[in-house]
Amino acid sequence: MPIPLHVQAGAWSGRSVDPDVAAGVEQALVAVAERALCRGAQAGMELLLRETLRLTGASGAALFDGRVCVARVGTGIPLPMSGGGRLLKVWPERADGEVLGRLSAFGSTLLAARARESAANTRHMRLLAQRRELEREVARWEQRRSHAAHDLRTPLMVIKGYLDMMMKGIAGPVNTTAQRYLDRMMRAAQDQRALIDHRLGRGALTDLRPLLLAAFGPASRHAQRCTVTLVLPERPLLVKGARVEVETWMRAMSRGLASTRATAMELQVEAMEPTSCWRVLVTPRSGEAPPAKALTQMRELTRRLGGTLETPTDAAPRWVAQLPAELGPPGAAGTH
Repeated sequence: MPIPLHVQAGAWSGRSVDPDVAAGVEQALVAVAERALCRGAQAGMELLLRETLRLTGASGAALFDGRVCVARVGTGIPLPMSGGGRLLKVWPERADGEVLGRLSAFGSTLLAARARESAANTRHMRLLAQRRELEREVARWEQRRSHAAHDLRTPLMVIKGYLDMMMKGIAGPVNTTAQRYLDRMMRAAQDQRALIDHRLGRGALTDLRPLLLAAFGPASRHAQRCTVTLVLPERPLLVKGARVEVETWMRAMSRGLASTRATAMELQVEAMEPTSCWRVLVTPRSGEAPPAKALTQMRELTRRLGGTLETPTDAAPRWVAQLPAELGPPGAAGTH
């Protein structure tokens, strides 16, 4: 047997409710609650006032939060409240105070919900304004970083250009001592460039590991012609450079090593923590000297990546390349 609606209303309110008005009041409150949940407290208050006019027969109704009229419907102008608190007021005054008490209590709840929504919206707008200001500040700092990086790299490029011309003998013959000094200055310039890129650079990063495995791994052409030993760190080998440039550098290196016709070679990569570089050492065994063209191409491609290359000699028949790196956290090296 279903429970009569007026009995349910009495159970919800904690007091006896007149069966003649209970059904309409409870149905109105349920509809108002659903509207407030779906569309917000303001929409719920508007429906509550309309239901108040329908249930009481008044010509106008208003919800007050203290002395402020928050919402109103009907004809006429509501009189200002003399006291504080949250109250539902109708005009002309009605005698059915029990119905108005129920509706007013629910109106107070809606006013409290509206205050919470208003506070939440205020916080949201304040956080949104702070976020936009932070985005503008980040954009300003990014512009400053870009200008600083450009201003630091420009004189360094001039220094490296003149050093390169002197090392090539364009300015005249260079003796052994001067060559040693030029090599040191070039390494210092490369280290400074790597430091600028590390501190201020935002360039692309390329993982060297898959390129090394493709060129010198077990399934590569080098592995079919000779014995290749790879000694690589376990962490990613992130090089500061676009993938196209790093791939071009790797192809040139592979062709240059293939031209030596070595029967075995050892390739090792180690981290140079002080200069934030990867050091790539390749030692061919029982091979020929690489062509001068291959060495020139490798040296130029390495320079474009911001690195240095030591070419093999009779005393030290190995290739030593240093490439700017994003080292990240230090890791142990492993053999693959």
